[in-house]
Amino acid sequence: MRHVLRFVDDKFEEILGVLALVVVVSLIFVGVVVRLTIKSGIPWQEELSRILYVVVVYLGASYGVKSRDHIRVTLVAEMLPKRAKRVLEVATDVVWVVFNIVVVKLAMDVFHSMNRFSGRSAVLDIPLQTIFLVVPIGFVLISIRIVQRWFRPPPPKPAAPEAQP
Repeated sequence: MRHVLRFVDDKFEEILGVLALVVVVSLIFVGVVVRLTIKSGIPWQEELSRILYVVVVYLGASYGVKSRDHIRVTLVAEMLPKRAKRVLEVATDVVWVVFNIVVVKLAMDVFHSMNRFSGRSAVLDIPLQTIFLVVPIGFVLISIRIVQRWFRPPPPKPAAPEAQP
């Protein structure tokens, strides 16, 4: 069980994100080919690819946090001593987590208000509030990865390529 949890923790965003992106690209490709050949589209293709693309965006954001690949303005941080740099990093991460909590709270308020109305997606007939859950789930996943980063050492930097004569 521990191995399964570690695998999910290590590879969740990568596997799910790549699979969703492959489906999105495939759906768009098939949609274009079908439109060009038989002059008609597949009704559900565009809607599903749009939903999955949003999922890919949130998984990618979470993966970027986990792998420490998010864009950061580091000019000031690089001039600070190591301890001050770490304090600044934690402080900015705390602000980020608080922002995420606010977004999750507001998104859940919208989700609950959407439950009062039975809106459904146009073609796939999926309840809109179910689709909208991608937003708070994405921000919760990002927050989990930020907090995990506080307790894990940074991944090793790739070695610089050796100069060729």
